[in-house]
Amino acid sequence: MQDTIKKANILTFPVAAPFDIAYRNDSPATPVGPHSHNAAELYFTLSHLPDVLLNDTVTAVPPGTLIIIPAFCVHQLYHETGTFYERYILSINSQWLDTVFCKKADCFTYLKQSSAPFLLTPDSTERENLLNRFRQLLSSSNITTPGAMADFFELLSLLDDIIDRLSPESNHAFPISAAQERVNEVIAYIQEHIYDNLTVTDLAKHFFLHPDYLSRLFKRHAHTSVCHYITLQKIATAQNLLREGYTVTQVQEKLDYSSYAYFFKAFQKNAGISPSRYRAMVNE
Repeated sequence: MQDTIKKANILTFPVAAPFDIAYRNDSPATPVGPHSHNAAELYFTLSHLPDVLLNDTVTAVPPGTLIIIPAFCVHQLYHETGTFYERYILSINSQWLDTVFCKKADCFTYLKQSSAPFLLTPDSTERENLLNRFRQLLSSSNITTPGAMADFFELLSLLDDIIDRLSPESNHAFPISAAQERVNEVIAYIQEHIYDNLTVTDLAKHFFLHPDYLSRLFKRHAHTSVCHYITLQKIATAQNLLREGYTVTQVQEKLDYSSYAYFFKAFQKNAGISPSRYRAMVNE
């Protein structure tokens, strides 16, 4: 009888688990480089982050900031070895989000893949309330119980309330240095021409910079090479196109890859799955 009751208190889902939560206060031996993933992410930093890459922007982020990262957004949040970073990370499965809340629904739009990354600067009371919600959710021993799901939706509800109360001016951009601004200009140009076959030489010519100087500047603030960043953005775009129903060949040609083999290799390396398998998985 007790086993029956326990089983009744476990929820099952038609897709992967709805979320994953973690608390970290450590110095990464090998920081994760710029990347994107098939999940929305709430990253609550309690440490200063000097060079955060969020899609098309490099900026400094102060402690107590909640970084909202939609799916397929290229990002990197920390990079220094030997530095301690304290943070809460809540990853929300995008497929689950689309299943529970219709893709075209108005709720939680800031978590959906069509949205831009968002820096939330709550006041002291809101910050403490968010911390308490993260801690409560983290204390759940099993995320597939009704209690854990209730805690999860309470956190999202609190976040929704805070965002609704904020005016656009209250979420002001953080200061950006002149060097970061130049890198942001390069990134914006890459995104505008993501369907072209861009090279470092092309970018340097457009911005009247020496290719070596551009490469060093980009690496210093985006913490990856220009070529690798272009590849990451192309693969993130490819994932979106495949989710929209484009064929693998159409995506390869649209993103100006010279051959299917070249596109396959780049996609497999950065997404961890072949483009055909990925397309089948997200459209099943």
